[in-house]
Amino acid sequence: MVMTRITGLILALLAVLLTGCATGPDGFLKEPLPQEVTFWQPWLLNSVRAPYRKLYVEVDAVQGAEPSRAWLDEMARFLKTQCDKPDGVRVVASDRIPPAEAASASITSLALRYLDGPPAGSAFLYILYYNSALNPALKTSNPHAVVFPYPCAVFVDRNYNEAGFGDVLGGLILKHEAAHLVGAARNPGHGDGAHCRNRHCLMNPAFLYAPEMVALGMVPTPQTEFCPDCLADMARWRTTPAPANLRFDGPFLSRREQGYTVMTLPNTVHLHLGSTASLPVAQMREAVRQAAAGPLRSREGFILSVSSSGDPMTERFALQLAARDPAAPVRQAAKLYTTARLAPPPS
Repeated sequence: MVMTRITGLILALLAVLLTGCATGPDGFLKEPLPQEVTFWQPWLLNSVRAPYRKLYVEVDAVQGAEPSRAWLDEMARFLKTQCDKPDGVRVVASDRIPPAEAASASITSLALRYLDGPPAGSAFLYILYYNSALNPALKTSNPHAVVFPYPCAVFVDRNYNEAGFGDVLGGLILKHEAAHLVGAARNPGHGDGAHCRNRHCLMNPAFLYAPEMVALGMVPTPQTEFCPDCLADMARWRTTPAPANLRFDGPFLSRREQGYTVMTLPNTVHLHLGSTASLPVAQMREAVRQAAAGPLRSREGFILSVSSSGDPMTERFALQLAARDPAAPVRQAAKLYTTARLAPPPS
């Protein structure tokens, strides 16, 4: 673990490899989604009209791994239908990342360096297309939506079965991943809380694929639509009020609690102690970008950091509360900060 003071922030790059949710041979979760995913319902920011009446989707891609415009348009139509955003859904093809940079960077590092965030007043989704074949340190990865700590991001590896259904079904794959972030299949009554058990539903964890149908000019999968249960899930979320303590602060997804605020980016959790009037958004964004240019370039890991509004009494109270936060990384950040503050000064 490396502890460095950067412009008043305690920044810790944890040597913790990330693992996905454990799944069985059928692709379904062996255990329920963890509390970090379920308790705050962040997908509602993207589903309902308040507090954000519009949705902004930023799409970054490594050169040569770009999605087709048809895929993006298909996702945009889905989001316009399934999200209550009366002021519109805007999908923007943003940065094109040089392959030479992708050849030595982790996926988290690329996302943290290039993710810009939404314009003011918009909910936000972030999508990164890359090619793991460019980096010998990366394993080929199944396209996936992030469920924690930044549940508004999708990562798509174009090297994943690129010669097969990965490209043929690219638009459907993107819709599947985006649907995770607007609440599809959250009802465990017809799945595991992340995927649907209906084999013909687009939210099933496995695609039924008949490659011979491509040569005949036919759709090679029956999974082109969401089942009635998943459609009912998304319809229910469109009428469910979003938590009042969630918002976007620049690119950060922020959760305001009594005495403290939790700010997240991909694999990044920042704990701010004290008043929200002093949230270090620009300062923290720069610190994260610096961290992404360091050891994180070659491996995945959590970045934990803490800032404080400065009042000792307020800080102690906030730390006591943050130490009981439902999310384990927040509790760990509070513990790291407390330990660092109690440590004797260097001789």
